[in-house]
Amino acid sequence: MLKSELKAKLQRTFPKAGTVQSGRLFTRQLSNLVDVGLIQVFSEMEKKYSISEHLALIPVGGYGRRELAPYSDIDILYLHDGKIPEHKLTDIISYINTYLYNNGKEVGHSCRTIKESFNYLDQIESFHAVLDARFLAGSKTLYNRYKAEFIEKISKQKIQQFNDWKLRHLRERIINSYNPILLSEPNIKTDPLGLRDIQHMYWIEKTDPLHDSTEGGIFDYYLIGDSLPLLSAYDFLILTRSALHIVSGRKNDRLDLELQGQVAEFLGFGPKTEIKTLESFMSQFYKMQKDVYFYLGTYLDEKSKIPQKSLPGDLSNPDTMYDDIINFFYDNQLRGEEPSRITLNQIRFASHFIDDDFKNTKSVLDRFLEMLRHKKRIGHTLTLMHECNVLGKLIPEFGACTNFPLFSYHHQYTVDEHTLLILRELDVLIADMWEDDLVQEVFNGCEKIEILALAILIHDAGKVKEGDHCQYGAELSLIVAERFRLSEEDTELLRFLVAEHIMMSELSSKRDIYDPNLISNFAKIFQNENSLKLLYILTIIDTKSVGHGVLTNWKKEILHFLYNSTLQSLQKKETSNDAKERIESGIKNYLIEKEGLSLDESEIILTFAKKITPSSYLNYNTARRVFQHFIQIEEWKQSKSSFQMTFEQEPAFLTVTIFTGFNREILLYLTGTISSLGLSLVGLRLFEAASKQLIVQAQITDEYGSGNISQEQILKIESTLADCISGQINVDDLASTSNVWKNVPKIPDGMVEELVKFSNDLSLEYSVLEVRVPDSIGLVYRILKSLLDFKLEVIFVRISTSADFAYDSFYVKTKDGKKIEDVGLILSLKEKILEVAQMKENQSLFEISF
Repeated sequence: MLKSELKAKLQRTFPKAGTVQSGRLFTRQLSNLVDVGLIQVFSEMEKKYSISEHLALIPVGGYGRRELAPYSDIDILYLHDGKIPEHKLTDIISYINTYLYNNGKEVGHSCRTIKESFNYLDQIESFHAVLDARFLAGSKTLYNRYKAEFIEKISKQKIQQFNDWKLRHLRERIINSYNPILLSEPNIKTDPLGLRDIQHMYWIEKTDPLHDSTEGGIFDYYLIGDSLPLLSAYDFLILTRSALHIVSGRKNDRLDLELQGQVAEFLGFGPKTEIKTLESFMSQFYKMQKDVYFYLGTYLDEKSKIPQKSLPGDLSNPDTMYDDIINFFYDNQLRGEEPSRITLNQIRFASHFIDDDFKNTKSVLDRFLEMLRHKKRIGHTLTLMHECNVLGKLIPEFGACTNFPLFSYHHQYTVDEHTLLILRELDVLIADMWEDDLVQEVFNGCEKIEILALAILIHDAGKVKEGDHCQYGAELSLIVAERFRLSEEDTELLRFLVAEHIMMSELSSKRDIYDPNLISNFAKIFQNENSLKLLYILTIIDTKSVGHGVLTNWKKEILHFLYNSTLQSLQKKETSNDAKERIESGIKNYLIEKEGLSLDESEIILTFAKKITPSSYLNYNTARRVFQHFIQIEEWKQSKSSFQMTFEQEPAFLTVTIFTGFNREILLYLTGTISSLGLSLVGLRLFEAASKQLIVQAQITDEYGSGNISQEQILKIESTLADCISGQINVDDLASTSNVWKNVPKIPDGMVEELVKFSNDLSLEYSVLEVRVPDSIGLVYRILKSLLDFKLEVIFVRISTSADFAYDSFYVKTKDGKKIEDVGLILSLKEKILEVAQMKENQSLFEISF
């Protein structure tokens, strides 16, 4: 046999995965091909050593189940009777394994006698491998002894111990999971509702003494409930895993965003470049996972003998079914009970017979509003309703989001799972158990929680349609409000929360929230303080529910500052002049009362602060910081050094302040230094004192978004800055390198539309440049350098990055202090920015707003 013959046969079979439409059939064929090759190689060894009475070749694991994915390992047990000399045994194993290696297969092998097999039962993985064992070649007598003297002799106590663990594991990780289990980049094998969870049930059933110990397929063991959806789901997951292996060209179980289109196209869902292809494929994937979820819940309740609560009525009676179903969930919410999954499955079955009039039935709608007003386990109850296919029937605007994927590194979950997680976060706030006291305090002062819950339900419903999902969602909210017969006041509040649900996040991450004019204009959109509180709470729990670690301390801090500033504006209705006088008076009082300065001394410092431009300096810095800056600038002047750097550790970031002469290249030195150290710049402000000194304030986090910057790194920032200023380091070289390796996920082409946008209507004093381009080392440095090369003044920079895309805003003006209105200059800037972002000109969207 040619050494590469098996590899050629396997490669020739791979394309069939896209046409056979059965994962079990395809992987069984791959297993059969390997079987044939190994039997032939074993026969060659038999001719050389006459081993057929003393050695059995036993496939285990996935290969033992005949579910061999294209690049999966070949797991083999070399079972011998102890009568083969060790050097011969080593030669045999080496020959067979080498054959597999030469054909591109990785091998996981074990070599044991029957007696030695008892020594490897401590690990559950070894136990599962044993359960999947089947005979392939060699001594059938030895294999039968292996079953009789080992497999059948495994103690019932050991089996029960492993099975109890599996039941607990499945319930805790699936049924009792707080976080969503439908992920945007799932591991098909090991993530929740993947292949491994189905196999756990299979292994439990295979050890049931009531079942025959056949060597057949996995589904011979599913006797409880309707196993057909589970069979279809398992088959689809195996097929998807096989396709993922093939398009990856390696063993790979992580269905990441970059590969989803290729897998979808391979499986016949359509061209990989079309978003509909991805939506169709991933929706099907999530549907299959939910079928696993429903079966698994029923299975666990059967195994655990959980008592079932009787349904409130006869679900087969169409005259009472609607009220019976909604009252069932209402009663469970009221009593704080957890219904049996078997009961929930009955409701899920009945949901197929719910007609369109369900959503218009007054008694049902009234009861649902009561559930929202009850303010107890709202999110948990609505999650159960969704699992039973009831919530989407009642609110079809939300139902349209079911299994709807979001191809974004921001969002880790489907639209419906993300929405339900927000509602469960609302439960935490209602229970007065939120992790942040400031957020909890704001929530405790909120009214109209039922409207907030409705807004959460439909806030992302607009994403099923192209365009502005906030505006489409707001249109849907009006339909929902009319159906629920909400008052005009509640209707407007619902519309407002849905339409503006990303506003606070957008402003805090892209705008200068220390600009009093921005705060004043933002405050005008609110009817009252309650609408501000509700929008703030929605923003916080929405951001947190996007994915793990998205709501960083930095984001919480800037959102809370925006909320507080807007609240003060609403409460005091003060003009910008009023605010200025209030701040100046506060600084003077602080200097006299807290620092013990005289009136004359406080006036000198206040005059220093008032002359700093731009005037937002007073809004951005506290009285304590103003005093510090005055002292530090004087110290820097006396030191005769080129610059002075100070730092202050904040909970969410490190604030670095630099005092230097009128040299705006300090911005380049700083951004280049931060980039080279693998740190992240999240905010940058430039102020100018009357005597032509620059005050640069930067907010820095580490690569994980934390403000825990080590003292060593801080000193490195300072020394590198000094070397840049003295010319010992070339800042261009510095900005293009990093001493920290980062594994940043790549956003597939076309998923995020690149943008270069100039706006003159967002600020009274400055032009705002927004850039949304692929991120790269030194990107902010290159953009800043371009702006300075065009003789522009950069006042404020806000940095935001998601996966490998940068979302950055730059507040700029001309040298003579005006907005940029020269179209020729703007077009030249656009061309330069696209160049430094290493993009082609026709790849981006360009906008100008005057």
